[in-house]
Amino acid sequence: MSELDAYVGQRRSLRGQTCTVRYVGTVDSKHGIWFGVEWDDTLRGKHNGTHDGVEYFASASFLRPQQQWDSQRTFLDTLRQKYISPQDATNAEIVYISGKLAEEVGLEKLASRQAKLEGIHTLVLERMCVHHRGIDHETEDEISRLCTGITSLDLTGNLFETLDEVLQLCSLLPKLASLTLNGNRIHVASSQSNSLPALRYLSLSSTLLRPAEIAELCTICPTLVELVLANNQLSGWDDGVLPASLQSIELSQNDIEVLSDLQALADLPNLRRLLLKQNTIALVAGDESIRPFPSLQELDLRSNAIVSWSFFDELPAMCPAITHLRTAGNPLYLDLRSAEGKPLTSEDGYILTIARLPQLQTLNYSKVSDKERLNAETYYLGQIAAQLSLAPTMQRDEVFRLHPRWQALCEEYGEPAVARVRSATEIDPKSLAARLVRLTFYTREAEVTSSKKLPWTVDWPKSLSIYTLLGLVGRELDVSTLKLRLVWETGERDPVRTTQNEGPEWWDSSDEEDEAVGRQELIDREVELVPGTRLLATYIEGQEGTIRIERR
Repeated sequence: MSELDAYVGQRRSLRGQTCTVRYVGTVDSKHGIWFGVEWDDTLRGKHNGTHDGVEYFASASFLRPQQQWDSQRTFLDTLRQKYISPQDATNAEIVYISGKLAEEVGLEKLASRQAKLEGIHTLVLERMCVHHRGIDHETEDEISRLCTGITSLDLTGNLFETLDEVLQLCSLLPKLASLTLNGNRIHVASSQSNSLPALRYLSLSSTLLRPAEIAELCTICPTLVELVLANNQLSGWDDGVLPASLQSIELSQNDIEVLSDLQALADLPNLRRLLLKQNTIALVAGDESIRPFPSLQELDLRSNAIVSWSFFDELPAMCPAITHLRTAGNPLYLDLRSAEGKPLTSEDGYILTIARLPQLQTLNYSKVSDKERLNAETYYLGQIAAQLSLAPTMQRDEVFRLHPRWQALCEEYGEPAVARVRSATEIDPKSLAARLVRLTFYTREAEVTSSKKLPWTVDWPKSLSIYTLLGLVGRELDVSTLKLRLVWETGERDPVRTTQNEGPEWWDSSDEEDEAVGRQELIDREVELVPGTRLLATYIEGQEGTIRIERR
C-alpha cells in the first residue's frame, strides 16, 4: 500500500493497530509526504496536528508513509483464509501410525461441507483488516452462494469506511439476524439505499457514533430488537428516533451521570431492558420533571456513582414496572451505617435495597423469595423506628420524608412502638440534674460587695425557697440579707403602655387595635424575688436563670 493510494478518510492498520487517515501531504521544514492518522485506540498517543504553528489536522499522529502497513483483505479472501477449503483436505499430509496408513474417514466430506459453509451459521472475522470496496459482481455472487445460511456476523475492529460499504456486504447475507461492528469507524450518511429487514441484533460499541448517526443507521433495521452502544463516550440521548421494535439497549461504559438524561428513550413502547453499568450515574433526575419508562423491567446499574438511598426511593417514579435490578459496585454499599451508627455490610445494603423496591423480583441476579422480602421489609421498618426514636420531635417529619415506604410498611406489618431515646445533651427529668438550676448572679452597683467578685455562677436546687436563696446569697457575699434585693431577668420583653387613664377603665375592641398599631417601644420584663416561702421553681422553670443583685 503506497502513499499514492492514500486519501483522507482511508482506513489502515499498522502492526494490528487500526487507524483513519486524516491528512496526506507535506509538513513545513520536513522532507517528503506525511500521513496524519487518528488511532482507534483512544489511549494511544495523540498529536494535535500542529507543526511550527501550522495546523494540518486535529488530534492524530504524524507518520511516514513508508511503514509496514498490514495487508488489507476482501471479505471473500478472509472467508477462504479462515475456513478450510477442499484443497486443504486433498493436499493434507499422509499420516502413518506404527508403519500403517492412518485412514481419515469422513474428513474429505467434512472439508467439502465446510468449504460451502454448510452447517455454519456464525462468522467471526474480528480484526482481520477486512474491507468490502471495489468488489465485482462475480465476487458478490460467490459470497451469496457461500453465505446463504449465515445468521450472525462479527466484523469487530476492521477497515470499513462507510455504512454503505457494510450494507452492500450484509445485503448478500439474506438470513443475517445479528451484526457486530464494534471498533469500526464508519461514516453514516442519510438516505441509505439498502436495508436489513431480518436484523434483530446490532452492536455498535466503541464506534464513537453520535445519537443522530446511530438513529440514522437504525432506520435500515425496522425489526431491530437489541442494540448495544457501549464505550461510545455518550452522556445522554437527546436526538434521534430509534425503532419502536427495540426491547433492549446497552449503554455501558459511557459518560452518563443522570438517569433522566436518557428520557428520550422512554418513548420506545417495547423497551424492557436497559444496561448502564460502568457509567457515573448518581442521580435519578436533575431539575427537570421525571418522565417514566412505563415498560422497563430490567435495569443494570452496576459500578456507577450512587451514594444515597434517595436514588432508590425515586427510582420507582421513573421505572414503575422495574422487577430486575443490578446495583453491585456502587459507593453506597461501601460505608453503610445503621440508625444506631453501627457498620453494615454490603449484604445488609442489598437487603435495604429490596425493602425500598416492593416490585423487585431479582437483585444482582439473585431471586428475591417471599421470605427474603419479609425479612428485608421488617428489618427496614425496624431501622426507621430506631431512627425515629433517636430523632428530636421536631425532626420526625424529616425522617418520614427520608423513608417514603414507612406508611405502606406500617399498613403491612403494623406500626412499631417507638420509644424515644434522649440524646447525650438532653436531661433525664428524673435525674438530679433536672432538679437543679444554674443561676448567674451579677450587679450593676459596685458598692454591693467587696468580698466576692461578680458575676458568680452556681448550680442550686429548684426546691429552694426565696428566703433560703436570699440567705445563701447574703452569706456568700458577706452582706446582710436585709440590704439585698434579688431581681430575676426573664430575657423576655413587654410593650410599654403609652396612655395613662384616670378613673374607671373602659374597653373597646377598636381601642385595642389602635393601640396595637401604635405600639413600638418594648421594655425588658423583670421579676423581683420577694422574700418568702415561695419556691424558686415557681419562678424559673428552665435550667438556667440570671439574677441581678441590688441594694435596698
